[in-house]
Amino acid sequence: MIRPAIRQFAAAIVLLAFATPGTAAAQDTGECVASQLRSDPESVIAACSRLIADGAKPAAERGRALSVRGSGYYYTKRWTLAAQDYDAAIALLPTDEELLLSRSSTALRLGDGTLGRSLIEKVLTLNPSNPDAMWRVGAGYEDAGDYRTAIRFYAMALTIAPRNQYALLFSSTSNQGLRRFDEALKTADALVGLGPDEINLKPYFDYQGNRLDFYFIALKNRARIHWMLGHLDRAEQDLNAAVTYRRSAMSLTARGHLLTYTPGREQQAFADLQEAKSLGSEQYETFFDLGLILAKRQQFREALAEFDRAAGIFPPSGEAVRMRALMHRELGETDLAFDDMIQAVTTEESALKKTVVALRTTGYWRSSEAPDQLTPDFKDAIRACMLDKLCK
Repeated sequence: MIRPAIRQFAAAIVLLAFATPGTAAAQDTGECVASQLRSDPESVIAACSRLIADGAKPAAERGRALSVRGSGYYYTKRWTLAAQDYDAAIALLPTDEELLLSRSSTALRLGDGTLGRSLIEKVLTLNPSNPDAMWRVGAGYEDAGDYRTAIRFYAMALTIAPRNQYALLFSSTSNQGLRRFDEALKTADALVGLGPDEINLKPYFDYQGNRLDFYFIALKNRARIHWMLGHLDRAEQDLNAAVTYRRSAMSLTARGHLLTYTPGREQQAFADLQEAKSLGSEQYETFFDLGLILAKRQQFREALAEFDRAAGIFPPSGEAVRMRALMHRELGETDLAFDDMIQAVTTEESALKKTVVALRTTGYWRSSEAPDQLTPDFKDAIRACMLDKLCK
């Protein structure tokens, strides 16, 4: 699987961007109810606003309404408004642990790591056994690359709450980071075993703030472990299950991505990716993988369009721009190819490394060191490569 896909997946799982309304917010306050967030988060905003504006309502009830409305804003990517509501709710409900954690998630989403961590610490001061605070601490260590410490916090969370969705998922991903795939698979199996009804009781947000189906994420995570173990048949089984569970742009892209790199499965991969595209996919892999297949079929103009779309979805993507450069070269558009390759090597280290390897192989770059800046000699080497279709 390609590096941008792994990077994108990793970014999604360590951001700590999960907002869940506080325990008190789950109580019925008319139409302003937390249960409505799953099906129609926009609908709670007006209903909660009416309660918040009613000065005759008790402070606790207005605090619950602020919490639910804050989650309505969070679910719809209005994080600044969410933060304002959570702050107002905390003023009325200062010891509500889930509300504090929701505000922590919002702070992290807005780039305020100091506030996000301090709120998690506050929850652990109130309740040292809060499993949701524990896995958040672990996720912070995972984000920093300290997988072993992260796993210890996930284990503590799971001791208290063995079915905690996030602790199971992140324990799996941290073990993957340590290449302890047997351990990663155990928690991945446990997560999938919860089933869609239970696992989707809590929301999952990707790095862009899109709310995704948590059960699909669980299947995709386990498929990735099987792929890393070389069990392509089992990986495909999980992604087949994902497509059967919910045939969507995301599930079809996930399966198409796997099949793109599975020998002899190009035709089915192409069909999955085309269907994902027709369903309105906005995923990088959909278009990058379509570009790879079309390039292999020597449909260079069509491949160029797909790589261009991929580059726009996941900027800066040096790999997509590098492939776009190669398509321009195949089409005889040397200047465009050169410009794209310069952009690629200055955007992403992996694109630079691949380009230097190609330049050395064809004799256009003889130094044993990769350049750390765009020297005239390096630019000349790239231009020569963009004139030579054997410079892969």
